[in-house]
Amino acid sequence: MNTLGSTLSLRRLLATAACLALAGAATAGHDGGVAGGYLRFGASARSLGLGNAVGGLVDDAATSYWNPAGYASLRTMELTAMGASLGMDTHYGFMTLGLPTERWGTFALSGTYTSSGEFESATLYEDLDATFSQRESIHSFAWARPLGRLSLGLAVKNVRQSIAGASGSGTGLDLGAHYRPHQALGLGVSVQNALAPKLTLIEAEEELPHSLRAGIALNFFQGRLEMTADLVRTRWMDPGYHFGLETWPHRQVALRAGYDGEREQWATGAGFRWENWQFDYAYVNTDLGSQNVVSATLRFGVPYGVKLDRDRALFSPSGSDRTVTFGIRTAVRGAIDRWQVVVRDSEDREVRRLEGSGAPPAEVTWNGEDTDGRLVDDGVYTARVQIVDALGQVWDYQSQVEVMGFRERTRTPIRLEIGGSAAGAAEGSLR
Repeated sequence: MNTLGSTLSLRRLLATAACLALAGAATAGHDGGVAGGYLRFGASARSLGLGNAVGGLVDDAATSYWNPAGYASLRTMELTAMGASLGMDTHYGFMTLGLPTERWGTFALSGTYTSSGEFESATLYEDLDATFSQRESIHSFAWARPLGRLSLGLAVKNVRQSIAGASGSGTGLDLGAHYRPHQALGLGVSVQNALAPKLTLIEAEEELPHSLRAGIALNFFQGRLEMTADLVRTRWMDPGYHFGLETWPHRQVALRAGYDGEREQWATGAGFRWENWQFDYAYVNTDLGSQNVVSATLRFGVPYGVKLDRDRALFSPSGSDRTVTFGIRTAVRGAIDRWQVVVRDSEDREVRRLEGSGAPPAEVTWNGEDTDGRLVDDGVYTARVQIVDALGQVWDYQSQVEVMGFRERTRTPIRLEIGGSAAGAAEGSLR
């Protein structure tokens, strides 16, 4: 090999080593130089806020990155995107789209991207007046299917890496299983790189390590409190422990905390959910400084598992619009055990209840009467639909409707003509 060729090869070798050391430190933490550290960073601000302890949770498209069987839990089409700046001019992005079907299970597409640079190039003897960068990407296609309380999933992925002009790619396979014996308990196990991708940048082949993950998730108070824990064993690395805690003090607001034992870092986070949108934030404290991560999730269709629509916001039980019809839409996977629709007044007192076994009807109608058949007073009422699936998990949604009788509409003076003379004005009310 001539001198120029030797210099270029050496330059690439040094570039590779420097890039892996710096960018790997930014994304992998205490990986000890094990390849593929960027695969173990995270997939959403929610999972990072939980310390990546989501192997037994896997209840959204992003957490299913750690266990592809989790895609089977999706009720509607779901899209999640995340971005993060990891320091050392390293940027990380993740996106996934899950599409559940009635007959064929759930299909999902995911993409993970990292970029770092610009690094200064050098040989053993001198600095070179040039810079280089690195790019890494993972594109995967996943499939998952529920089999009763057990779900199975797999993800075929292509991993590509480019450093200082040298590039390589390899194909791998992830496997996962999730079991839910009770609505308050979830158990998951997955193997990342069950079929390990192999990359060759210049001459030496590099194989990404197998990673075994076992997780447990406990939920209390109908899912308002989640406790999670994962044990991870990655080849050539010490076992890692992950812990997470999530609480929903309000239907739209979540608070989180977690610990990632693999990187020895704490994280906190929060989430805000409104109808089909969910926005999450995580603050991660690492050896290289703090990281602020945000992600957004869009759920199509019926994101809460059940939805209650109304055909009018105002009706009069004694007028022309005598009833209000509530449409019930569900997107719960599996059988529904029972349902109910409860109407409450502004002081949260129950005035009417409709209920039944099995799946709810497509719609129910309320004529403004209470349980005893009397017309309710004027005011704003809240109707809440609640369904319970075969595992005992509760799904609910509420909608408001205003009741107005004739009394408030006709309190205007009425002038009567009696024998050609006008009688005094009188205030009338009719209900």
